[in-house]
Amino acid sequence: MSAVFLGKASYEGLVVARSIRRAGLNKNIKGHIHEVLTMDSISLRGILVGEKASLTKSSNSKVVDLVVAKGGKVVERLQLKDTLSLSSVNKLVRDVSQNKYQSARLVGTEETVALVNDALKKAGLGKRMVSSGFSSRTTTSLAYRAGTNSTISSANAIGNAARSGGAIGASVAVGLEMAAGLSDFMGGKRDATDVAGSVVKAGAKGYVTGAAASAAATAGAPIIATGFTAIGASAGLTAVAAIAVPAVLAVSAGCLVGRFFEWVFD
Repeated sequence: MSAVFLGKASYEGLVVARSIRRAGLNKNIKGHIHEVLTMDSISLRGILVGEKASLTKSSNSKVVDLVVAKGGKVVERLQLKDTLSLSSVNKLVRDVSQNKYQSARLVGTEETVALVNDALKKAGLGKRMVSSGFSSRTTTSLAYRAGTNSTISSANAIGNAARSGGAIGASVAVGLEMAAGLSDFMGGKRDATDVAGSVVKAGAKGYVTGAAASAAATAGAPIIATGFTAIGASAGLTAVAAIAVPAVLAVSAGCLVGRFFEWVFD
């Protein structure tokens, strides 16, 4: 299970680091984090068909944020949005009405899609935004780790991270325990009641362990990032800290809570 927490925290730290490297330490880092997450997701899905997404050269591009290429040829241009602001949504609607994004596909977080598509429909416009598959809760939590956005509530960021980490921890733990339990059941080593009980316990342990790991990574990372900035550390050095610190905190907290769970329930 520690490998799961380490992998998740390390990847998320890498996303934050790449976002900082692209845009610097600024209060709008959340949008850049969404761009990196979406780029990775599209590239992963496109492996079998030879498609790869990449960021545009400018971090302040007004029309296209990502391009998707296949065989060296651009097959799609994307404009990404991660906003819950009514003024930003209204501006986007005005831009669409003026054909600003005629050549680009609009892609947003789950929450942004709901707001934008409703506004586009009310404005009588045919263009629609599609979901990137990511939530603004996720990008907000990761932005908080960068220590660059004072408007993000620490309680919300940590709470969102805990829920996400808990869900992942529970699903992994249940899957592993169910596989082992079914094997023992088919072999006559355990009965159905015993297997069911162990699966429930594994799920509970996985949830609290995953929640603790993600919460610790989210809570500790901005403190380190802010400290590095305060002493004049470069964006590169801060980016390295964004990868290493959350991973260490996640594994440490996850192991500690996991052992405590075993001590209480065994």
